[in-house]
Amino acid sequence: MGVQGVIAMAQATMWRTTYRVPDTLLSDTEESVLGTLWHQDVTSALVDILREAARRRGITWGVCNQIALLGLQHENGTAYDPRPDVMVLTRPLPSGNDNSIALSEAGVPLFVFEVASDSTVRNDIGDKRRAYEAIGVPEYIVFDPDADSSSPAIRAWHMRGGVYVPWAPDAGGLWRSASLAVSFEATQPFLSVFDRDGRKIELTHEMRARAAYLEQRLDRFEQLEQRVDLYERETVPRLAAAEQAVTEFSQRLVASEQARELIASEQARLEAVQALTELSRQFTVSEQARVEQARELIASEQARVEQARRLAELEEQVRRLHEQRDE
Repeated sequence: MGVQGVIAMAQATMWRTTYRVPDTLLSDTEESVLGTLWHQDVTSALVDILREAARRRGITWGVCNQIALLGLQHENGTAYDPRPDVMVLTRPLPSGNDNSIALSEAGVPLFVFEVASDSTVRNDIGDKRRAYEAIGVPEYIVFDPDADSSSPAIRAWHMRGGVYVPWAPDAGGLWRSASLAVSFEATQPFLSVFDRDGRKIELTHEMRARAAYLEQRLDRFEQLEQRVDLYERETVPRLAAAEQAVTEFSQRLVASEQARELIASEQARLEAVQALTELSRQFTVSEQARVEQARELIASEQARVEQARRLAELEEQVRRLHEQRDE
């Protein structure tokens, strides 16, 4: 299907739908879509490029930058008004409609583009994608200018049989838009866009200067990431060795504490043995004194017995003398 066919289909598509947006998905506001300066630069660059593509071909697209799209409702009946970062309508905005436009007036957009951030990506690829699918937007791209090797820079869907299916790049790494007859390439920090003849659509002089500045910042950021990676590669083994040393020291400290406790226990036992030895010595000394006293008492008794015996002998001699004298 050519571009005109897609445009005709979008103009004829009834935007009214029974789909209701979850109440948890809040309407975009002018403040909520501002994002970072980088976010705004990416958005402005794509608007600039798509307007240049329309100018080259003499097409009257309405390329909108964060214009509120009115007409959807939440489940509770309140209005849900998304502000796509970039939205391409089949015709220019009516005069004075620089802040919002109703689906009933604009018709279904040909193309919607959102710049993802950490705070918005979940909604961008989730409930917001389902809302764009419900109103029949033919093509939808979510672009992450900060993406690295762990996540894709582009997530894209296009309408097939009334439902969104993943929109994959071709063998050359290009997402070819049937709605706009341009091709997108996931370059950073800005999305590259190629016209239908394969030529890259360049940015304006001002945007090119801004792109060069951001590319320099991106290079410096990548260099910083490399330095951080190198630091981590060098530091992690050192930290592991330090942790091992701390663990071994803790184990030695525990062993030392256990040794101190064992020594203290042995010292207590030694002191108890010494105390028992002292008690035994004191008991021995006391017993020796008692034995000595007993010896002295025995000797004294023996002396008394000897005296008594000698006295008895003397008395016997005296008696015999008296008897002899009487005779």
